Amino acid sequence: MKAPSPWLLAPIGAVAAAHMVPSVVSLGQWTSLRALPLELCRWRGPVAPHVALTFDDGPDPTTTPYVLDRLDELALRATFFCLGSQVAAHPGLVREIADRGHQVGTHGFRHAHHFIRTPGWVGADLDAALEATEAAGIRPRWFRPPYGQTPGATLLQAKRRGLHLVLWSAWGREWDEPDALHVADRVIASLAPGAIVLLHDADVDSPPGSSRRAADALGMIAEATAERGMTCVTLDELVAA
Repeated sequence: MKAPSPWLLAPIGAVAAAHMVPSVVSLGQWTSLRALPLELCRWRGPVAPHVALTFDDGPDPTTTPYVLDRLDELALRATFFCLGSQVAAHPGLVREIADRGHQVGTHGFRHAHHFIRTPGWVGADLDAALEATEAAGIRPRWFRPPYGQTPGATLLQAKRRGLHLVLWSAWGREWDEPDALHVADRVIASLAPGAIVLLHDADVDSPPGSSRRAADALGMIAEATAERGMTCVTLDELVAA
């Protein structure tokens, strides 16, 4: 049988790669992967005594200030992945996050699934998110897609806009836990040098009270981090380490 032409194999390989990328990204949380080549996606920082606390879905004036106050009380710094729609509604709160020593990333404009979207939709959503955040005086460097959904189109559109895509290696699942103790236990079980922790500072896509459980778990998380000789830093500081 005649071998297929290399010109036919090339597009087949590209399609296969496009379908593999979401699988690799989805599995990254449960493997030892730290980042994909070219900084296409990151789950962890370098093996250094640092941890990055990250918060999604805000800012929300009813919940984010409490999270910020708890971080101040514990002398912790974090990175907030803000929804563009929330930023447009509360630009002053986004500036407060930055003024209080935290880093601001983008979570897209709408809290919507990416697997069912076209590349054009993803690009337009990112542009709207960046426009809202820049209007608040901040240019994000990091991007976390809603639900962590990362098809090839999301990777491509983020790269075109100079955004670094980041997911997580530990999470609190505070929407599914009964109290702050269980949230903290889940995070602490996955704490390791270079860990990126996912929590939420708003209940935009979670049952009411979820972000409060995350905030109330911070003291226990901070204690465990210190006992293991690690400090909480922003994502920029984590990667620079």
